[in-house]
Amino acid sequence: MRLRPLIAATVGATLLPASTALAGDPIMPLSQVHAGMHCTGYSVVRGTTISSFAVDVVDVIDGVPGEDGARIIVTASGPAVDPTGIGPGFSGSPIYCPGAGGVQRNIGAISESIGDYGGRTVLATPIELMLSNPVDAPKPTAGAASRKVRARIAREGTKPLTAPLTISGVSAKLGRALVRAGEKVGRAVIAVPAGPLGSFPPQVLRPGAAVSAGYSSGDLRLGAIGTVAYTDAGRVWAFGHSFEAAGARSLLLQDAYVFKVVNDPNASLTGGSYKLAVAGHDLGTLTNDAFSAIVGRLGQLPRLTAVTVTGTDQDTGAVKHVGSTVADETDVDTPTGFTALGAVAPLAVAEAAGGVLRSSPGRLTGRMCLRIKFRERPKNPARFCNRYLSSAILAPDAGPLGNQVAFSAAIDSLDAISLIETYEGRTPHVTSVNADVKMRRGEQLAFLRGVKAPKRVRPGQRVRLRVKMQRVRGGSLTRTYRVRIPSLKPGKRTLKLVGFEQSSPDDALLELLLGDELDDEGPSHGPTNLTDLIDSIEGLRRWDGVSLKAGGDERRAFRDDDFVITGRTQTRVRVVRKG
Repeated sequence: MRLRPLIAATVGATLLPASTALAGDPIMPLSQVHAGMHCTGYSVVRGTTISSFAVDVVDVIDGVPGEDGARIIVTASGPAVDPTGIGPGFSGSPIYCPGAGGVQRNIGAISESIGDYGGRTVLATPIELMLSNPVDAPKPTAGAASRKVRARIAREGTKPLTAPLTISGVSAKLGRALVRAGEKVGRAVIAVPAGPLGSFPPQVLRPGAAVSAGYSSGDLRLGAIGTVAYTDAGRVWAFGHSFEAAGARSLLLQDAYVFKVVNDPNASLTGGSYKLAVAGHDLGTLTNDAFSAIVGRLGQLPRLTAVTVTGTDQDTGAVKHVGSTVADETDVDTPTGFTALGAVAPLAVAEAAGGVLRSSPGRLTGRMCLRIKFRERPKNPARFCNRYLSSAILAPDAGPLGNQVAFSAAIDSLDAISLIETYEGRTPHVTSVNADVKMRRGEQLAFLRGVKAPKRVRPGQRVRLRVKMQRVRGGSLTRTYRVRIPSLKPGKRTLKLVGFEQSSPDDALLELLLGDELDDEGPSHGPTNLTDLIDSIEGLRRWDGVSLKAGGDERRAFRDDDFVITGRTQTRVRVVRKG
């Protein structure tokens, strides 16, 4: 998605006075809010500095049956918002109006667009409605949640302002691919820089401060950026609408840095101009994802899963590490039906494997070893290793992840996490995911060209096969492998050797990571106990050697550590009786 430059800087924006940023600020009941009130809104439009802008109350909308209460129509103006209007990232921006005795009181927070040209007239959620949501949402009983809980506010003509999913820490190429994939599945995605040079100090989450509802932290950060509306004794209310309306949550509550407010060239997707912002420091836990606010508590962080991926260029010795921590919502029964780990881990694999080479060679050979540790089985992790090829012959398009090795490794890690998500027993806690991806240039691939076997063989006998192969962009070679003859009836029989078949990349991975709906496929059933789950994950290990087919029987024959063998060949032998 192309970003247009901001038309004008926020010259003249003033800081939020300290007197209006204290915890537990006085509020104004909705009954006292009326048209014609001249108020002040607060939000970050650059860096971490809270700026102010004028807000005029247009009217108050009564509650609509089936929806979550009344709304306030407001129009914003001033140097901080005039050039771009209001869009995603502004949601939660508090509005203070003069009350009795001239005391500034919080009446609510900007929350939804209404399609106003220029984006300056929007809806605000009354502060009373936001504060009615407790920090500690009711938690489901064990096993009560279904797998596809995707509740959304569906208000005619309005759109929550934090719809975009913000992703930082990915390469420009992967970022562009994620944006395109998001468009396909109807979810706006904003790929942002990793953060300001030199980082920025942790911020106090006070009204008007930028805040992130975060799935993850570290090198890869996924979440949604909004604004703090109200704080009181370490409790934080933000957004003025839901993140995913999933109720009890266990996500990261983070501060954020705003690079600028961007005029959105595709307002139908993001809802208008948006804040180009990145999540920052982990400050607490988001515990309630309600219709009219997200609520959290500062201090203790949610349970986290460590994701560590190392990509190694075996030709140069270069190494790229990608490390993130991911919010684990196991203890609140994974309310959305899918885990953040299922997005972060494959993206981390793709980023490490796709970026370590600093280019996209068409021909590569790679190997990934993945290990997943569970709190319930600390000494028995699930693990597997697979080998991959990136072939200009088998897959002319290197794909959105940079190369086919990165793609295939990411797919395997996604398959492993998906097995955990569909697990039907007591949900285990994943403590860490570690992946090691090694790659070298050149396609270590050979095609079967012929095979010679002894003229007479016996069932069960181990015989030597002389196999002739043609290496890709290389000469021919012949190697000898020992193979056991299957149980065959006496007589002339054909022994067929079948090499490994490599799949091609597909954009479907990115769409799955962004939560594409798969409801039409029906429920997916997984393992029912932890031992079976670990076995299922380890079952993702692929046999990339040569198979032997004979007499309706197919079994593993041999595997070469130096290269992958593909193609087919056969020979005739005479099978004699044992003895």
